Amino acid sequence: MSNMREDDVSNSGWHTAFAPATVANVGPGFDVLGLALAESVGLGDRCSVRLSSGTGTDLVIENDGGKLPTEPSENVATVAARYLLDAAGWTGRLEVRLSKGLPLGSGLGSSAASAASCLRAVIKAYQVDTHASRSPLLSEWIVAAGREGERLAAGSPHPDNVVPALQGGFRLMFDTESGLVNESLPVPDWLRVVVAIPDLQVQTADARAAMPDVVPMADAVSNMARVGLMVSALYRSDPIALSLAVKDRLHQPYREPLIRGYPYARELALKHNAIAVGISGSGPAVFAFTTEQAASIVGDAMVRGFARAGVSARFKCGAIQPARQILLGTSS
Repeated sequence: MSNMREDDVSNSGWHTAFAPATVANVGPGFDVLGLALAESVGLGDRCSVRLSSGTGTDLVIENDGGKLPTEPSENVATVAARYLLDAAGWTGRLEVRLSKGLPLGSGLGSSAASAASCLRAVIKAYQVDTHASRSPLLSEWIVAAGREGERLAAGSPHPDNVVPALQGGFRLMFDTESGLVNESLPVPDWLRVVVAIPDLQVQTADARAAMPDVVPMADAVSNMARVGLMVSALYRSDPIALSLAVKDRLHQPYREPLIRGYPYARELALKHNAIAVGISGSGPAVFAFTTEQAASIVGDAMVRGFARAGVSARFKCGAIQPARQILLGTSS
């Protein structure tokens, strides 16, 4: 499977898809702002799916060090896939081969990439290998299926990793009585994202446990204001406003102690022309906003910052994946 490209369709009925790494909880947008790294960055998961007559679900996983469950009812990829197929009324046999490209517990949406890559492969297989008379796959089913995977992984169907993994872009998402609000925000042409990945692991449950149940009103007001400023900064392509917007008071102050070396990485990144720095998801990965010219310099600075604390790290940098329609795979 490792040699299969995203657009490969083998004669044996396998369909392969890729889903990229994501940065969630972007700045002040705890649980509501997320973005997908460009697929050219090379961080993400790849999944191959085959649908056939018969019953049951088979799952094979590689590159996970044997750490992920291979029981289909306990894995985010197959849970998401079956949710979608059940919604469409398809009850045949599902075979899944998942190749992990993201480290577990990295803060880059590992579970979301598993679910999204599997769902994108299922969509391809369903469109090609099932009868046209079957129910079409609705966009809301696909998003709901991805969120079911997140519910299994994190105990909550939060959208800010899996929706960008499915749809790309820089997105604002939150639940309302009428359903999920899912807005694609504009991305300035000059904006690049650097992610530093330290050799640490932070479990999402531990990161959530570090946060208080109640926060001061002033902190909540600050975050609300900065989310608004971030949206404005993106629409106006304003790096100064973006740098002010990224500061968070709801989750990062409580999670920073879990990420050894973060203060040094942040300090050096800002000294080397990072526009803003923050924790990716629940960590330990750290993201920076910058320009194409400064991206590698910022990444090197972040790695040096972690090294000050005795933590080895690596970095990747690139653009934000353009927003796309789920079913057609085209940019929107």
